[in-house]
Amino acid sequence: MDGSETTPRRAAFEVDSNSEDLQSVESDLTSLTSSIYNYVYENGRTYHSYRPGSYILPNDEKEQERLDLLHHVFRLCLDGGLCLTRLTNPQKILDVGTGTGIWAIEVADEYPSAEVIGVDLSPIQPRWVAPNLRFFIDDVNQEWTFPLNSFDFIHVRCLSGSLSNWPSFLKQCYKYLKPGGKIELAECRTELNCDDGTYPENCYTYKWVTEFNRISHGHGRVFDLFPRFKGLLGDASFANIQAHEEVCPVGTWPKDPRLKEIGRYFRAQFLWGGANAYSMALFTRFGDWSPEEVEVLLAQVRREVKGNKMHVYTHCSFATAEKPYS
Repeated sequence: MDGSETTPRRAAFEVDSNSEDLQSVESDLTSLTSSIYNYVYENGRTYHSYRPGSYILPNDEKEQERLDLLHHVFRLCLDGGLCLTRLTNPQKILDVGTGTGIWAIEVADEYPSAEVIGVDLSPIQPRWVAPNLRFFIDDVNQEWTFPLNSFDFIHVRCLSGSLSNWPSFLKQCYKYLKPGGKIELAECRTELNCDDGTYPENCYTYKWVTEFNRISHGHGRVFDLFPRFKGLLGDASFANIQAHEEVCPVGTWPKDPRLKEIGRYFRAQFLWGGANAYSMALFTRFGDWSPEEVEVLLAQVRREVKGNKMHVYTHCSFATAEKPYS
């Protein structure tokens, strides 16, 4: 040090500490922070408060643990992969509906030269992450503020039943992907299948699925949207559209070791809170069920699923596409 004064670097935006501008900024920041972190408490669960109601699953610690279990199910279905799409040196990746951020964290580790951005309505992601990863709280149903033609890959997982306008959303994805950029829509479907008659119509699980579909479809929240994804991607001008599904058993009833392992983890997340997460807000807000009625039904569903006698399965499903160069 030579004793001379050093002029401090100025921030891009600076206001006088005594000015009305700073007070206004602080007031706005306090209001925004309050609206994001003051979660809605309902029937023993917490839900996001930023643009409340647009996503009906909870965001509490129990749900976060379930989402991480479900992430493991997806990786098992992909034989350890993070996505079905083959990525070659991606430089900018967007994870829409990032949840706990576990997928974004792992993809940022796998591609350290890529800038990874995770977007969600709930600020439940960890603060300390790799330098190439950032999380934003935003509503992707609104107009995006990213640079056009900037992403190499957009990853969207388990958002059926949550996005209000899929055609509009996919058109935004198209605009913000680079020419040649890729998109992947992944879903754990809400339908249950059975091939051997062990899933009778008079069981509680069948009743629950039927009521779930009745309420969700009646209020415009279609959770099993995967059969429409190829058409929606085509309508949004995407090319090279492919669909792929992996069997996901509910329980350890399969003889195949790989399917048994997938079923073990899927059943774990289902029993841990999956059935409640998908049902409580939907049934009580839109289906005129009381919380007690929901809990009684779900207790019977969990009992049947634990019994491992119903040979039911769903699918982890993937739709992939790319933005043409022309």
